[in-house]
Amino acid sequence: MRLSGKTVVIVGGGSGIGLAVAKLARIEGAIVFILGRSITKLEQAKTQIGDNVKAISVDVMNEEAIAKAFSEIGSFDYLFISAQDAATAALSETTMEKLSMTLNSKIWGALHVIKQASPIMSANGSITFISGLAGRRGYPGFAVAGAANAGIEAVARNLAIELAPLRVNTVCAGVIETEMLDRVFGENRDAIVQSISEKLPVKRIGKPEEIADAVVFLMSNGFATGTTLLLDGGDALV
Repeated sequence: MRLSGKTVVIVGGGSGIGLAVAKLARIEGAIVFILGRSITKLEQAKTQIGDNVKAISVDVMNEEAIAKAFSEIGSFDYLFISAQDAATAALSETTMEKLSMTLNSKIWGALHVIKQASPIMSANGSITFISGLAGRRGYPGFAVAGAANAGIEAVARNLAIELAPLRVNTVCAGVIETEMLDRVFGENRDAIVQSISEKLPVKRIGKPEEIADAVVFLMSNGFATGTTLLLDGGDALV
């Protein structure tokens, strides 16, 4: 049990990859806190995770609320941040109002959380982010999403130096089976997923549990810091 006796905080733990990390962290022996905006979604997630889990409703863009949440949590070991409001649009349809939420949640929201969390984390703890392939290669309509994903990897590398000995890492995930695909791909979701699956060497998209395993590895490996772990089913190769 890699996380036995540890406390793990997951921002965005009510669904998708965040929920998968919460489940695995609990299996690995951790006490788990899941944070997110929707208390309804968080309470539903709790029933899937099991005991020794607490849900706290918070908006990552509200620094005062974040500070209150972490004062309630107290000292802890590992932080995973997956909360994000992903939005995509073609250049001709791009507006600040439509796309600012992507940068706000991915970059500013993460920094708000870390500002409050890092002073109360154990010295041998770690912070893990999630990024995506749009930060490494081009996709139509993903200019801002790509900037956000590349940006959070840069944030991690710099914070790995600034916050040392706290460790800071990122998992760069390929296309993963989560509800976010519905928002990003819309009514074309199934066709796009099929097309992606056919080109990947593994012939399918990823599962949240597979990303969760990588996150827990980075949490528990004391020699990993400033690292971006690519887990994409071979997408970068094709």
